[in-house]
Amino acid sequence: MRSSRRFPQTFVLALAWLLLSGCAVVSVKQHKADDAAIARRADVLSSGKLSTDTATTLAAAGLDSDACTRDPAPCVQQLRDAVPVEAWLATAAELHLARLQSDKQAQAADAPLRTQLAADAARWSYAYLFLTPRTPEQRVFESRQQRVLAIYNRAVELLAQATFEASRAQGGVGSSPVRVGELETTVVLHGFEASQLGTQPDELLASDTLGFDNLRAVYRRDGFGSSLVAVYPRPQRDPDQAQVAYRDTRYLPVTVTMRFPGDSLDAVLASRQLRVDAYNPYRIDSETIAGRTVPLAANFSAAYGVWLARSDLAKLSLASLLKPRQSTVFKPRVYLNQPYDPDKRVIILVHGLASSPEAWVNLANELLGDDELRDQYQVWQVFYPTNLGLLASRQSIDAALQATFRHYDPDGNDAASRDAVLVGHSMGGVIARLLVSDSGERVLDASLASFSPEQIARLRQEPLVRGLTVFAPMPQVGRVVFMAAPHRGAGVADGWALRMVRKLIGLPFEVLRETAELAQRADVDEQALQKIGFRKGRPPTGPDDLSPSSWFMHVTESVPMEAGLPFHTIVGRKDPAMPLAQSSDGYVPYASAHLDGAVSEVAITSGHSVQETPQAIIELRRILREDERAHEKR
Repeated sequence: MRSSRRFPQTFVLALAWLLLSGCAVVSVKQHKADDAAIARRADVLSSGKLSTDTATTLAAAGLDSDACTRDPAPCVQQLRDAVPVEAWLATAAELHLARLQSDKQAQAADAPLRTQLAADAARWSYAYLFLTPRTPEQRVFESRQQRVLAIYNRAVELLAQATFEASRAQGGVGSSPVRVGELETTVVLHGFEASQLGTQPDELLASDTLGFDNLRAVYRRDGFGSSLVAVYPRPQRDPDQAQVAYRDTRYLPVTVTMRFPGDSLDAVLASRQLRVDAYNPYRIDSETIAGRTVPLAANFSAAYGVWLARSDLAKLSLASLLKPRQSTVFKPRVYLNQPYDPDKRVIILVHGLASSPEAWVNLANELLGDDELRDQYQVWQVFYPTNLGLLASRQSIDAALQATFRHYDPDGNDAASRDAVLVGHSMGGVIARLLVSDSGERVLDASLASFSPEQIARLRQEPLVRGLTVFAPMPQVGRVVFMAAPHRGAGVADGWALRMVRKLIGLPFEVLRETAELAQRADVDEQALQKIGFRKGRPPTGPDDLSPSSWFMHVTESVPMEAGLPFHTIVGRKDPAMPLAQSSDGYVPYASAHLDGAVSEVAITSGHSVQETPQAIIELRRILREDERAHEKR
């Protein structure tokens, strides 16, 4: 009887306890450490869902997350007095970006709503970063600040593209202030060449949305602002300058920040004015905003990757080798990988046979991505037709480089015009050696040895002959690096496969015509021109000259490089078990690549494309740092 009465009493007590406690029963569930870390970092940018901080802030104020995402304004207003100021501003920023990403209407490319939401996300983020009692430095380790900075950068990216489109519609560069939705926007440019400021880009690409095949790494600098690629139109050149040697980059990395005027939080939140600042990240790495110096974000790989992806350089290289234009010669071009900087020394890259600047894709990218080297050097890439003989290539590349230096530095006073580092791979290494060599009269004398005295006298005065055979070191070069360069030729050039290719190689009509005219002027049989490197009236090609038994190898073997010029050798070694002296990279034997007197020589387990290996790039970076230390001591 006592037991039966105890049961109802226990039940009633339990029910009363549950009712009085409001059913607020907390349970504990153990999560995996990696799942918990992902959940803490998730936000509207990474997962499409509101962050835990924002969801918690809304819940604490009794607000529904879905309703606030659909219409942020009422929720933001209610939050102002309900939560701390930092939580209020950070939540407002994320809600506006969430609305932008989830609303199909706002996704439309030309929707004013998209611009307004991006502006609001940027404005609330800016207010959080710079207008709260605590400084950004005091929150440096907080995940909320990192999240708000990412929201700001994404909103700036969208606003920059909207400003670009509005500027184009309203008259292009110079039309500032630009009307962007309800905003009156002023654009200010920092660190760009004056010649580029008056040109409207064709495109403005968001760097972080770009992916690249065959690029080992994308080099970024974390910081304030959004990284973009400005794609400029091809310059309208005078027909008489169609073969101009230098090529300014049309693909510029740009870092964009946005500021909202006002001395107080309320003034910034109410402002309908906007200032857009666009920076050249190669020259400017920080800025003072709201009284604080902040590092600027940057992407140093995106512009380079877009250029290579759109250039078709490899296709042009192959076409120039086998199917050259019959009306004109494809002359060497010097491509600048960044806007010319008078205070940075130049690294000159010269590719090899049947190649193009694409051969340097990872090497150049990693030089651009190295903070220390990027501060000291700028990269120029030579692109030249590889069907011509090596003496002709040396002459035309030298002319292109001299024209480029004169164009950017007419007086020769810039740091960029002194102590350049010349890097050549394969056949480009052989040409690089000639670019820093003093032929004197050696090559000319060897060329004319078997002619009659009368013919020698006439040929000595021929500009074509002297231009090919008499040359001096480039005065702008202070160091050279050879990579898998066949200085004494490569036996593979005489193999059946390359012999077949050599027969297919074409030469432009202009070159053949010059040869015939030379024979006529000098009263020399075209057949006799073999003595100075011409063959049956047809000049030798690059592959012809790479034969160890070629006339070119014979007459240039004893030509000395500039006395005292430091040089380095990097060779490929396909089989590391083979003794170095007998080794080869599969195309170039060590005995041909080796040069006595090198400051350093490194053999890397690799095939012929040694310039693309991480080990060779690391060695080149070491050489460049050594070069910089030597330069500082002068």
